[in-house]
Amino acid sequence: MTFTPASAKTLTADEISSMLAGELCGSSDAVFGQVQDLKVAQANEVAFFSSKPNEMGQHPSDDDFQAMHGSKAGLLLIDKKCPPPSQCHIKVENSGLAATIMAQFWQSRRAAFTAGIHPSAVIEDGAQVAASAYVGPNCVVGKNSTVGADCILYANVVLYDNVHLGDACVIQANTTIGSDGFGYSWDGQQHQHMPQIGGVRIGRGVEIGANCCIDAGTFEATEIGDGCIFDNLVHIGHNSKIGRFVIMCGQVGISGSATIGDGALFAGKSGAAGHLHVGAQARIAACAAVMSDVEAGQTVAGQPAVEIKLHQRMMATIRRNARR
Repeated sequence: MTFTPASAKTLTADEISSMLAGELCGSSDAVFGQVQDLKVAQANEVAFFSSKPNEMGQHPSDDDFQAMHGSKAGLLLIDKKCPPPSQCHIKVENSGLAATIMAQFWQSRRAAFTAGIHPSAVIEDGAQVAASAYVGPNCVVGKNSTVGADCILYANVVLYDNVHLGDACVIQANTTIGSDGFGYSWDGQQHQHMPQIGGVRIGRGVEIGANCCIDAGTFEATEIGDGCIFDNLVHIGHNSKIGRFVIMCGQVGISGSATIGDGALFAGKSGAAGHLHVGAQARIAACAAVMSDVEAGQTVAGQPAVEIKLHQRMMATIRRNARR
């Protein structure tokens, strides 16, 4: 139940190149034990640089290239098409992925925690926590809930009753999973609450940020598929079915009974209305409001969300008219 420092193991440039199946160019007598930002890295640290456009299609600027060439890092990870720097470097297919692999080697979250249950945590009747899981301070694991192998629950995570976490999930602090879904019926005088007894079922390798809320299903479980990644302040409404490897950025909201296909991406502050379907690999732009079904692979933007090229034409028309 204790936090332990990152690995003190150091590697040579040759060893790092071998781990990454990369091409080492130049030589270095240094040994390395950390991945650091390009602009502040020192002679015993590894940094990375990509000459490829980012997720928004933006290419590195001249200043970015100058920062790479002027970096004090003892070892650079670069993509194969990047103009080679003068310092020692390793060419790889994906420099960001290579840096992630090395950072995990030196600073893995799971290696930083000793398995166990913090004394202040509450494990209610019928709950099961795998021996290799870590349950942090003031967490609550409700009745008949399960926490899978190698999971990490940071401080103040609350799992209500009938919440099931697959193996290797990471739940950041203050997240609540399995709270009552937003289900009410009007009787003419007041809103009557429909009991929400379906719980939540979460797949393997899911990572959920801080202060997220995932509601229990009414009769059947709200579902989150394997490998999903949720940023902070994400809300998933009751009865929703989220596919595998879905990404949801900060402040995304999904209304009840929505279904989201594998690999879909919701950018920050976007959301989807209830009872609709977003197809696999769809892309939802920042602040977009999805009010109707989105086809697989489609990119949409706007409020209400429409196909992104149509949205761009609409915005251009508004700008032209505003200048008249």
